[in-house]
Amino acid sequence: MQSMTSSRSPVSSITIDALSLEILQQQHADLRRPPASLTKLMTAYTAYDLLAQSGGSWSDTITIDARDVHEVADDETRMGLVPGERVALGRLLEGLMVVSGNDAALALARHLAGSQAAFAQHMNAYARTLGLHDTHFISASGITTAGHLSTARDLAMLAAHLLARYPDLLAITAQRSFVHHTLHKANQNALLGEDGVDGLKTGYTQAAGFCLAATARRRCAGHALPLRLINVVMGADSRASRDDQVRAQLDAGFAGAGMADAQRA
Repeated sequence: MQSMTSSRSPVSSITIDALSLEILQQQHADLRRPPASLTKLMTAYTAYDLLAQSGGSWSDTITIDARDVHEVADDETRMGLVPGERVALGRLLEGLMVVSGNDAALALARHLAGSQAAFAQHMNAYARTLGLHDTHFISASGITTAGHLSTARDLAMLAAHLLARYPDLLAITAQRSFVHHTLHKANQNALLGEDGVDGLKTGYTQAAGFCLAATARRRCAGHALPLRLINVVMGADSRASRDDQVRAQLDAGFAGAGMADAQRA
């Protein structure tokens, strides 16, 4: 039986063109593995869609249910929600994407679908609609749960669909830090601001290893408009190793896209 720990599984990675979905590089991209907080890409996608269906707005405020605070374990990440406080939905989206708040994930799920289980059903329905055939979600937060799995390929394609439908999310994922009450926390994506990197989501659990779905927009030889690439790395053994792999793969992706156009010309 294959271990779920990253030390037993090879690192998965993929680089795609965000617009054309062309695959520029891939390695073990179809290996099903725990996605950790890369799950929140689908949490955000589902929240956007369910909010639009309900006719609601990100400026709407909700009262935080005590369960959405107390059900988050001490070793999980949170945005610092307090039971009974009023918070705008847009603020929860920031807490979800900038500091990976599991309390924010639970609050959004409960408000938009009634329960986390119901919200996860929507997440899986969207996964099927988007053709993410190797993905199954059980939670909105991405905590390690048997059967909660995805692949680098599926998450890269999800990221592309997310940015195509909701490009304003980049203004959130590019934020370097987040403050709520007494919580002051930096975005864990250390690549932000480097060579056009403006998102998207980090993830880590012991089972998943270090994960990152990154996106960057750069001017590229042979392209009239700047090119946006998406790179996903899953299962790295350290934050530094993960970040180095993403940097190298984005650089190679942009260089390769420029060379390909030069050869076609």
